[in-house]
Amino acid sequence: MRMLSYSKSKALLITLVWISLFLGISYVIGLVTRANMDWYATLQKSSLTPPDIAFPIVWSILYILLAISGAILCLKPSTTKRRNALIIFTIYMLINWAWSFIFFDNQMIELGFYWIITSQIPLAAYIYMSYKTSKISSLLSVPTFIWASFAAYLNYIIMIMN
Repeated sequence: MRMLSYSKSKALLITLVWISLFLGISYVIGLVTRANMDWYATLQKSSLTPPDIAFPIVWSILYILLAISGAILCLKPSTTKRRNALIIFTIYMLINWAWSFIFFDNQMIELGFYWIITSQIPLAAYIYMSYKTSKISSLLSVPTFIWASFAAYLNYIIMIMN
């Protein structure tokens, strides 16, 4: 894996900063939206809905994978392909993080569903674009695409049942 001329320790430090940033943002979003978990508990859900404890665990793992993906790409030599992939990655992350506010804070179930569907577009584009620069960076994002597709299904069922 060809990276910029960073030492291994500096590359590790940069990756740990990315992971800390992503987990920190996720934690803050969780604190802000926690107040509406009582509302969420009253909703009718799919029989495939995992237990509530699964969501923070799964998303923490996915955010770690995404942070590593972004850090790896960031450490690659600067090219137009890399820059464009990082722009799409940033757009995806902003859309992703906004969903919790739409769904939980504003209780906008239908918009939340369409928001997840829409978020899949930049995520798929990122997976495709980053593959050209770093296959591992691309592959680390695939579990998020799969989970977000499942989350869209769960959101859809909530939308039609409530």
